[in-house]
Amino acid sequence: MTRRIMMILGLALTVGATVSQGEWKMRVHEGASVTEFSVPGIDSVTFYDAGVPVMVRVPAGAFIMGDGVAWCGVDEREVTLTRDFYLGKHEVTNQEYLEAVQWAYDHGYVTATTVSVRGNLDQSTLELLDLDGSGCEIAFSNGTFTLHDAGHGVNPDHPVKEVTWYGAARYCDWLSLQAGLPRAYRHSGDWACNGGDPYGALGYRLPTDAEWEYAAQWDDERIWPWGNEAPDCGEANHNHCVGWTSAVGSYPAAPAALGLLDVGGNLWEWCNDWHDCDLGTTPTTDPTGPGSGISRVLRGGSWDCSDYFLRCATRNIYDADNSTDNMGLRVARTITP
Repeated sequence: MTRRIMMILGLALTVGATVSQGEWKMRVHEGASVTEFSVPGIDSVTFYDAGVPVMVRVPAGAFIMGDGVAWCGVDEREVTLTRDFYLGKHEVTNQEYLEAVQWAYDHGYVTATTVSVRGNLDQSTLELLDLDGSGCEIAFSNGTFTLHDAGHGVNPDHPVKEVTWYGAARYCDWLSLQAGLPRAYRHSGDWACNGGDPYGALGYRLPTDAEWEYAAQWDDERIWPWGNEAPDCGEANHNHCVGWTSAVGSYPAAPAALGLLDVGGNLWEWCNDWHDCDLGTTPTTDPTGPGSGISRVLRGGSWDCSDYFLRCATRNIYDADNSTDNMGLRVARTITP
């Protein structure tokens, strides 16, 4: 949840402003650097916490999960979600993950070598980020994480890749720790989110399987996040249209109904739930998925998938301790009363 303060500019804006040839100017001082703006050309000024992902509010409600066609989304059942939640407007970027993992390293929450980042909380040393993976665009040396060229340039605004499910869950907990919130995940055993009740977690977490699909198809049961027509290369980064990830938000002409970006394509996104392909048809409220497993749910398709896998109902599967160049994450957080 990004905290923002909007100031409408008008005659009351006097701090830091000077008169130059009858035109109001605003000077922004940053150390020895001064940047000057023409006030009549500014509609508003936004102050925001750059360390927190931009998030979109998703209202509670009911929907039909599954569409009868999608891979592991054939079963159709009515699902009711009783709590509003925030969902990241876009996938977590290389820069966002780099800043968070640097903070975690500086505080002793992870260990790192040039080839891997591993956990250092709750006696868990599982791999979180495969720095040696062919798609990883983050590097580590001498106590410092940096961005590097993995063959496609240096891309701070591209989604982070080569993150295991554990690395995705840990990222959420790093955000919570920085914000003074309880961390959602147990870092041992079954890694349960908030004791098995992710909807009741106060901190940041991964979206549940049901939350992800609900937000993607909101609120008209659309087949793809942008409607009922299969996307082309102008609507999503998929099917090798680009041949690699693109900067988050590169397809603003085709957002999901809530304004979420890259919900289909770019990268598969880790979800909170253990994976079970056959969910059945019994109506359910606030589902949490299986209580244990080996593999976790991924959603949304990626830069190398056909449009079939970008369907809102498609549910992919991957072992939680593995990572690839086509998997990333998007964060969520329950809105508390």
